[in-house]
Amino acid sequence: MNKLLNRNKMLIILFGIIILIVFIGFSMTDRSSTTKAEQFTGDTVAASQSIIGAPVQFVSNIFSNVTGMFGAATENEALRAQLEMMPQMYADIERLEAENEKLRDALDVSAKRKYNTVNSRVISRSQDQWLNNFTIDKGENDGIEEGMAVMTPEGLIGTVKRVNGNSSFVEMITTSVSQNNLSVEIHNGDDTIYGAIDRYDSEKGLLVIDNIQNTATVEAGDPVFTSGLTGDFPEGLNVGEVVQVENDEYGLSQNAFIQLFSDPSEVDVVFVLERDPDSQVD
Repeated sequence: MNKLLNRNKMLIILFGIIILIVFIGFSMTDRSSTTKAEQFTGDTVAASQSIIGAPVQFVSNIFSNVTGMFGAATENEALRAQLEMMPQMYADIERLEAENEKLRDALDVSAKRKYNTVNSRVISRSQDQWLNNFTIDKGENDGIEEGMAVMTPEGLIGTVKRVNGNSSFVEMITTSVSQNNLSVEIHNGDDTIYGAIDRYDSEKGLLVIDNIQNTATVEAGDPVFTSGLTGDFPEGLNVGEVVQVENDEYGLSQNAFIQLFSDPSEVDVVFVLERDPDSQVD
């Protein structure tokens, strides 16, 4: 029995080999058409590949879509963050443009002065002393000394009170006028009226020149400059303009109220005037 089975197996194997050889022979011959068996085999393989490949392609498309969705979400998040930053970017651009304009004004004004100047920036300002003092980023190492006048591009703003190596403490003229006895001159047409700043009227936000003779003509709009007659300030620095004139309480003299050219509430870029006569340019 076993011999019969073994013989049948051998016959089946030989028959299979013969069929394989026949197929190989057909495939190697130069023919313009395929046999029915080849067509059937090719169609069967193609159908099988389609059946097997369809789920694979479907799953692949799903993964591609999911990956694309995650990529789109990440890109959208980045774009949204950029859009949210746009207002800040525009604000920074406007701030830098305004700062550059202030720096150009300061350089232009300092270039016209007959005194050497040290350009600097305000780096510290106390909230409770906002209209009294501030700190600048230049000090003794930059040639700054106590008593030097400090200006904005518009006009006089203060005086150096304390000097460190790389910074200085500036007292604004709104608080230092009475201590420094700031001497000024008012220009009314061709006439010059001399006086001294007595105080700063905090309620009105104005400097006050007192003891002006009643015979002197002082009017709103008259410009006011330092006279250089007393104190540490050189002559001819812009201070402000007259906005109001009134008699004193006894009617014996006049008081003139001066609006500063510089805005004490907004001080950013300043320059310090060297008072040494040797630094003056003819």
